[in-house]
Amino acid sequence: MIYVNYKFYLLLILSWAIVCKSRKPRLAGGYPARIGDFPYLVASMHPEIRCTATLINPPWIIGAAHCYVIDGQVVNPNDVLLIAGVVDFFDGSSSSRQSRTAKQIFVHPNFEEIKISEADISLVRVDDFEITPSVSPIPISGKPFVVNTDVPCTASGWGDTVFSRSNSKLHTLKVIAVQSKKVCHGLSPNERRKMLCLRWDQGKGLCDGDSGGPLVCNGELVGVAHQVYIEKYKYKGPQDMECGSSSIVHTYMYVCPYLNWIRHYDEEAPPKPDKCFTLNVR
Repeated sequence: MIYVNYKFYLLLILSWAIVCKSRKPRLAGGYPARIGDFPYLVASMHPEIRCTATLINPPWIIGAAHCYVIDGQVVNPNDVLLIAGVVDFFDGSSSSRQSRTAKQIFVHPNFEEIKISEADISLVRVDDFEITPSVSPIPISGKPFVVNTDVPCTASGWGDTVFSRSNSKLHTLKVIAVQSKKVCHGLSPNERRKMLCLRWDQGKGLCDGDSGGPLVCNGELVGVAHQVYIEKYKYKGPQDMECGSSSIVHTYMYVCPYLNWIRHYDEEAPPKPDKCFTLNVR
């Protein structure tokens, strides 16, 4: 389903960069992962929402806010199951599998449903996972991101690999993350300050179930899978929202601007630097 934000339309109507968005990104064109490849990944399961999340500290999991909000209300933590140490979340026999029920869910207070770039970030507290080779946290980056520069990163998640075809197995994808007007086309400067975009690669990108999944660059978490969108003047029909289509832009919430909020709950998170972006000086 394509979600439309009419307020966002009004803001961009003069430039004709009006945006249609899909709330649930998916990972298309990815490769199957093996147990232990990404020990920080967590499958987030709710009766109505399937997402990917990331273990950043044994009691804390970071994900997308829209994975835990339905009709403006935060879901009941007792309805959310977090599964770590697996590549197939349906495989209940895996010896490395660990599961926890959410204890608390914290959604950023500035989050607005179906609105691009608006604090789509959340924290979930669970009883500590046992740290093993298959389950371990990843550090959050506290360093500025270099603008207008291609940065090699890894995207991963339990999203569908083909549009409308359900998937239960973990996949990964090598991607190029960029913060630039050209790659994040259609977004305002204020929106770009809170986002990272993926450079388009034929047939590859986010797909359903990858929402909330990590963007990892240089071994650190820098982003949380947010939205895919298409500028209205480019939209010709549902085929333009297919996974990996050249018409859509894949976006991540940039974690850096939210570090102080994260540290309010997780004291081990790095402090927010003076600037979250820097120029590439050569």
